[in-house]
Amino acid sequence: MPKFTESNITLDFPYGNFFRFSSCAGYQALSGNHFKEMDACWYDAGSNVYWLMELKNYSSASLTASDTIEQKSWDMVKKAIDSICMFLASKHCYPYAVNLNQCFPFVPDDHTKFNVVTIVHCDRAQKPDIQLLNEQFRRKFKPYAVLFGITSYAVVEHSAASRCIPNNMVV
Repeated sequence: MPKFTESNITLDFPYGNFFRFSSCAGYQALSGNHFKEMDACWYDAGSNVYWLMELKNYSSASLTASDTIEQKSWDMVKKAIDSICMFLASKHCYPYAVNLNQCFPFVPDDHTKFNVVTIVHCDRAQKPDIQLLNEQFRRKFKPYAVLFGITSYAVVEHSAASRCIPNNMVV
């Protein structure tokens, strides 16, 4: 099983099917133009679900200021939307898809679902702030989730993610 570590969080993906947009030439060609991506993606072939995961280490960050929560939540929304757009380009066979398809273990079809999650490593005192961040992210991302049929999206604290994300993916 491939493991990936960033921001003091290790992901252990079952069955392969793991990739990173940052390693994809199709994404790299766009990234210099304020185009963002989620850190890691895993395709669950048995359920036809893509897991898009962003990993953050906020153990040294001050999260209590409302403008900090606001900015961080918008950054998370931007990463999720840009990543979903790359999948949709492939799903709908837009010309640029040829630059992305080679990176995907499976080109999404009409039945493919997406789970979008940001996992945050933080210290014990910051855990309540992660809930505020989750509420702001969910409020901002909701219209996109409705538009694209995404039903699973959240910001989750590291230890909670290790309990709630299936297949023991979060270590």
